[in-house]
Amino acid sequence: MPIFQLKQKFLSITERFEIKNENDQVVYLVDGKFFSIGKTFHLTSPDGVELAEIKQKLFSFRPTFNITFVDGRSAQLVKTFLPLFKSRFLISYAGRKLEVSGNFLSHEYQFREASSIVAQVSKKWFSFSDTYGLDVEDETLSQISLCILIAIDAIHHGRDNE
Repeated sequence: MPIFQLKQKFLSITERFEIKNENDQVVYLVDGKFFSIGKTFHLTSPDGVELAEIKQKLFSFRPTFNITFVDGRSAQLVKTFLPLFKSRFLISYAGRKLEVSGNFLSHEYQFREASSIVAQVSKKWFSFSDTYGLDVEDETLSQISLCILIAIDAIHHGRDNE
């Protein structure tokens, strides 16, 4: 079961951060576009090879991100407005339906496929930067889970909202 840590830099002008595994090794890099219309992020390998693009869809009624992997796979994440006082996101990905739900105030989320939990997120509160822990049950969902978490963080805690 892969475990990842996403730690954003405090007071950074760009949206650039590392993703580490349970052995504290950098396994992915995230690079956000500072001067772009809408939020755009690139998930890359440590040596700079692009793996996926996470791009905000402009002019949509609900916050929406499109995720495109270099191998052609794609996903769409849409934030729902119900239930109130909770965060809920629906994701369609390669013929699969995922749902992420949790409380954005406590920064705890569960990723589900049907009734099974496929990943869980927890955020550290006492840190100078946003630090998330992501436990992925299904290894085949590692990269998409990371991309989903990046999009959720951009929706709730993006630089525009601070």
